[in-house]
Amino acid sequence: MRVAVIATLGMSPPVVTAFVDYIGKVSDLVVMTTADEKVKQGYELVRVAMKSKYPGTRIHEVEIPFEDVTTEEQNFEFMRIAGKTIKDQKKKFGSDVVYLNVAGGRKNMCITLSLLGQFLSVDGIFHVVSPDVKIVNETLENLRLDIERMYFSESDEEKMEIYREKERYFDALMFPRDYRVIRIPTVPIPEDYMMRLVDVLYNRKLDSLTYSDRELLLRHGLIEKFGSRYLVTDFGKKFAEVLIR
Repeated sequence: MRVAVIATLGMSPPVVTAFVDYIGKVSDLVVMTTADEKVKQGYELVRVAMKSKYPGTRIHEVEIPFEDVTTEEQNFEFMRIAGKTIKDQKKKFGSDVVYLNVAGGRKNMCITLSLLGQFLSVDGIFHVVSPDVKIVNETLENLRLDIERMYFSESDEEKMEIYREKERYFDALMFPRDYRVIRIPTVPIPEDYMMRLVDVLYNRKLDSLTYSDRELLLRHGLIEKFGSRYLVTDFGKKFAEVLIR
């Protein structure tokens, strides 16, 4: 059985590898990064640490094309890329189980990815918590020069040598035993229902909506009312475009 983990990455790389350690056997690890250089350095640390401990796991980076997700437009673009990543993992790479690790990155990224997981019926959504963030941050800073050396090294052999030089410290940082994994309570939305709503929004078939569905979409800003008419909002249009691709 092929198990995939899709994880957002911020400034704390251990939340990604600690979760893989928790799951045990992971066939594919997909890490979603931004263009921020420290995030990129963190990804390289994740990649090398995984190569050291779990060499059989396929590791793949998916980049969000900006340094941070701070606007509604950027959040929709993140949602589009994350949606494609989940679909590809199931259809293109043949994963039987897809888990989301939403511990890294901005809060809006974590929330958006969690909701998207319900829309696209993933098999579990998880958060990872360190019992002492201060110690983790201090360890990361103590190893910062080595992490930068690893990032700028040209070959995997050099990167692995740097990791091996301080393997005990890197392993303690990246594969700790005291991290807590929290499963987010979720209920997947039936795919046929979700796709029907998306089709209604994308193709503006608002007359086909039931009263309860229309009221639901109205409350959430996906449609708006003008007199007796209902129209899809710009927000609703962007939402549908993201999910229909």
